[in-house]
Amino acid sequence: MGAGMLLLLAARGLSGLAASGGPSIPMGRVLLLVGGGGGLAAAAGVLRVVLTRRALASRVTLDLLAPEEFDPSSEDVEQLVAALGRVGSRGGWLTRGASAVRFEVVTDAEGLVRYRISAPGRSRPALESALATYPGVELHEPAADPAPVTSRLRRVVRVRLILARSAREALAETGLQPDLIQGLAAAVSQLEPGDGEQARVVLDARILSPAQAGRVRRRLLRDRDQRGPLALLQGPGGQGRTTPSESVQRRHDTQGLDRKLAPQHPLLQFQLSLRVQARDRQRALETTRSLLAVMDGLSAANHLRARGLRLGGLGFLGDDLPGRRRLFDRRLADGRFTARRGDIVSVREVQGLLKPPTVHCHAENVARSRGAIPAPPRGLPEYHGQRGVIPLGWVQTRTGRRTVGVRAEETFFAYMAGRSRYGKTETAIGQFVALVRSGHGGLFLDPHADAIAEIKTYLTDPGVRERVVEIDLSDRKSDNNQPGWNLFGLTSRSPIEAAARVDAFVDALAAALGWDERNTRALNLATQAAQALTELALTLPPELAPTIFEVPTLLSDEAWREAVLPRLSAPTRSFFTDRFPSLPGEAITAVTNLLDRLRASRSVAALLGSPVSTYDARRAMANDWIVLACPGSGSTRDRLIANLLVYDVLHAAKARASMPVSARRPFWVFLDELQTYDGPNLPALLEQSAKYGGRAFLFNQNPERLSQATWTAVSTNRSHLMSTTVNAKAARMIGAEWGTPPAADVLTRLDRYTYLASVTIGTEVARPFLVHGIPAAELHAEHRHPGQLGALDAAIDETAGRQPVQERLGVVDGHARRIASELSASRQGRVQGARGSRPHLISTPSGREEQSS
Repeated sequence: MGAGMLLLLAARGLSGLAASGGPSIPMGRVLLLVGGGGGLAAAAGVLRVVLTRRALASRVTLDLLAPEEFDPSSEDVEQLVAALGRVGSRGGWLTRGASAVRFEVVTDAEGLVRYRISAPGRSRPALESALATYPGVELHEPAADPAPVTSRLRRVVRVRLILARSAREALAETGLQPDLIQGLAAAVSQLEPGDGEQARVVLDARILSPAQAGRVRRRLLRDRDQRGPLALLQGPGGQGRTTPSESVQRRHDTQGLDRKLAPQHPLLQFQLSLRVQARDRQRALETTRSLLAVMDGLSAANHLRARGLRLGGLGFLGDDLPGRRRLFDRRLADGRFTARRGDIVSVREVQGLLKPPTVHCHAENVARSRGAIPAPPRGLPEYHGQRGVIPLGWVQTRTGRRTVGVRAEETFFAYMAGRSRYGKTETAIGQFVALVRSGHGGLFLDPHADAIAEIKTYLTDPGVRERVVEIDLSDRKSDNNQPGWNLFGLTSRSPIEAAARVDAFVDALAAALGWDERNTRALNLATQAAQALTELALTLPPELAPTIFEVPTLLSDEAWREAVLPRLSAPTRSFFTDRFPSLPGEAITAVTNLLDRLRASRSVAALLGSPVSTYDARRAMANDWIVLACPGSGSTRDRLIANLLVYDVLHAAKARASMPVSARRPFWVFLDELQTYDGPNLPALLEQSAKYGGRAFLFNQNPERLSQATWTAVSTNRSHLMSTTVNAKAARMIGAEWGTPPAADVLTRLDRYTYLASVTIGTEVARPFLVHGIPAAELHAEHRHPGQLGALDAAIDETAGRQPVQERLGVVDGHARRIASELSASRQGRVQGARGSRPHLISTPSGREEQSS
């Protein structure tokens, strides 16, 4: 009926008031009044369309990932639905078409069954608050759908399910066990997402308010349909006795009506849709029939049927008709709610579709969370590239995705465990780049060189590249330019520095070779040799300072050793004159063999054989240098170099004890494969160096590979404890240190590039929460300039004093002879002018001056 005809009938109706004795209203005024009302109605209709479309465009969708132990009760489901009654678009009747809450079971791009919920966008806080009814369920942005394929009628089957009988008659109250989603997951398990196949089961529900539910219940009670339960209450014909079968039927119908109309059970107006897309029509039909068979489990006095007209064996006129399928797909896409007035159910009737998979769903193709994990803590700072915050990754909160970090001032050392290729190194790269670009100095030790190659692309800016030092001993370049690093070269020529050099050398040997209290002879030989060479360095010009390659010469060349002895302190000289000769000849091989292997490598010899250091840990700390070191991977030689680098830094930090606290600038050390450096003194050094500005991020695959002393030091004193996926035993170790949820087995099934983190925030240690890693290329995209690596390498050559390997080897060869010549010439000079001269004094590491021979 057209708008003009409606206006005319309204005008006639108003005129009829006058004819029946009412007030006289002129026809012109009547037409004006009705026309104005019609205009308002038309304007309201247009406004409703506009507001509905706007509300539909702003809908928010969330994936709900429940842990395997998720086990809600029917009361939990009802509480959720009651809370969702406040979730809806703001507009009342004007936006009713956009007010439904959608519960959806859908297959994703990997073929997993996911559970989704969507609601009007402005209601997101209320939606997330309502979902707190399901503890342990994670909220995520929706996963990607399968790649779209051409949608044709023969490939898609669409079904709209409605109540087959009056809403007074209830569906089955099946409870939550067995889980309805398990049947749905089995029905769609044969779909191939790679071919664009997908199944969707969508329940759109408008939760009736208490007032609306009361009106619906009164309407259902007033219905006196003789086929309904109320007629059965009166018996046949409304009077007389009933037969036993009628009594049973009456009892069942009364119970069903009681469940439907019980005021404590929320009511829903619903529309339920199925859509299956497959590579051929037959597969789509088979999957649809399987889904319908699962839905048949809801049948009782009432049941669900497909909307449409059945033509016997000729076909079925449903939502797949050409005139209907476009509207069906549009409604499914935008969430428009067009349910029938009579499609009313209680929560108990459809509760199997109102929650994610529970503990009773044993299907393997269901997406779940990795366990009940606490929410990210309050007070966790957001990371925007600012100084003073170290990035962790992104977390999902009630307000959406946030990139978060920890405060540098609250970080002393952190530990992260987890499998290889699960994101530890990528996390470390992002954190190291953030620290050094904000002005801090640090050492990144990478046995494989891949991480260093990535880090360099973020350090090419002027003001940053001038602080970079690189030590590359990887096999990919056998003749890299190398800086000079003399382990026994003293920058301050201080006895305290000399003692730290000795300790660093011995600790590095012990860690690399696994020495402990059972290797006392080797430890003592290494200590005495290092002590002798540092004492010798105090008496020689810097260009003649002995290097690590003079240790075998000292221990095996008697003439060279005799020339050195007069320059040594009395205790050191006494060892070599009294006790050393009584040792068997093979005793020195424990120390010299590995050093000989170092000398056989051209790059290593060029680095460690230079008497004058252009790289030094103390200078690096003072100048906030960015040290990138690749010692090589795999061999014992490479492990020794790595340990020399690490223990040199740790002892250099410890030696800052005499500095004012304000002068101890933090220096950040990133160490992968922590077990490589796990020597007897590592626990104490980690604890002590933190007092003097040393900071460390420690990584390895499994805490079981650490010594008990090191693990105790890490777990007791750590600022942050993090882990990706580990094995069951390691998970129990880490879980025992956390002492709070989640359960330890959660660590055995985390996704790649996610990890659990327990961090220090202020004075508290937060419970572990889930972090999603962010690639460094995304985190620091604006600073990545791989095309400027040439300028960076030139700056490194300048800062680190790198020279070609061949040039440095020219200094290494014959260095012991030049030292012997200097000692001989000095001794001859002293003999010629010894009479009446002042005795030659040397400074010992203890700070005393002693007379040499």
